[in-house]
Amino acid sequence: MTNKAKYELRIKESVKRDAKNIPAVIFDRIIAKIMVNLLQNPRKGEPLRGQGRPLWRYRVGDYRVVYAFSDEELWILVVRIAHRSEAYKRMPACPK
Repeated sequence: MTNKAKYELRIKESVKRDAKNIPAVIFDRIIAKIMVNLLQNPRKGEPLRGQGRPLWRYRVGDYRVVYAFSDEELWILVVRIAHRSEAYKRMPACPK
């Protein structure tokens, strides 16, 4: 049995800037968790409340992955990866 991803992973350009503020070992662990868990089932995270945006959050230790996904087109778009104290400040725009 293969563990093939159901969803395509897309990463917003702003996440590359976020990565500069995260130690490489931790960032690699976060990406691994996304690949193993979220690409199989994006509902493993929790929906964000408020602001009317279709965003979800996924916890990896002290860091948060903020993302959106489409069940129709089978993609997950990571819009932010940051420490929990910074994750929800200056939230980037998300496509609807």
